[in-house]
Amino acid sequence: MIDPRSSVVAARLAGIGRIAAFCSAKGGVGKTLCTALAGVVLSSRGKNVGILDLDLQGSTAHLFLGVRPRMPGEDKGILPLAVTERLVLMGAGVFAGNRALALRGHEVSDAILELLAVTRWGRLDALLIDLPPGIGEEVMDLARLVPRLEAFVISTPSAASTAVVERLLAFLSDLKVPVTGVIANMARGDAAPVRALASRFAARYAGEVPWEPSVEGALGSAERLGRTAAAAAMAAALKEAGW
Repeated sequence: MIDPRSSVVAARLAGIGRIAAFCSAKGGVGKTLCTALAGVVLSSRGKNVGILDLDLQGSTAHLFLGVRPRMPGEDKGILPLAVTERLVLMGAGVFAGNRALALRGHEVSDAILELLAVTRWGRLDALLIDLPPGIGEEVMDLARLVPRLEAFVISTPSAASTAVVERLLAFLSDLKVPVTGVIANMARGDAAPVRALASRFAARYAGEVPWEPSVEGALGSAERLGRTAAAAAMAAALKEAGW
């Protein structure tokens, strides 16, 4: 039996220009920070941007952007919460806050479908999706439900990170999800392994976001995040990736 919500997703996303998932098979590489920085940078350029946090068990985008979890408004669907004038946010953390969401496989897919089906994004230039680490339901469900999905792949320069991210790049190729850019995060002048990884898969190396301890003090404010060196580096990476 076909879930009727699947047919609604295309209509909900129809007013969005481009849709990109920020993903990595390795945890702790800074996907949420990169997603938040990209949202802040693009919205500062005058673009209308949405962020969808699909890290259901580890949702933190609201903490990065300073959004208080609360019940969103409703108008023929659920309305994302405003971060700034041109940046909005939706995700499990909006509803759950600090409460644990213990979900099994099919429940994860159901939650993703529900968020995609009920959220009214309206007209956006870009929708950025923060995925959890790993190669699982979230990646496969998005590839199925969002045919025009693009991917930013995030890796640190460490050997452990690049080894695991290599598997993700191969998987995205199998799913026929185009990789818009590979980004080296938390780099300290040692991003060559990530550049080499992108080259092996004929993917665009978009650049590096430096290790910047002061970012921690900027968390919780889109305005402060936008003033960091990390945001400037993300702006350069987005430009290199054609965004």
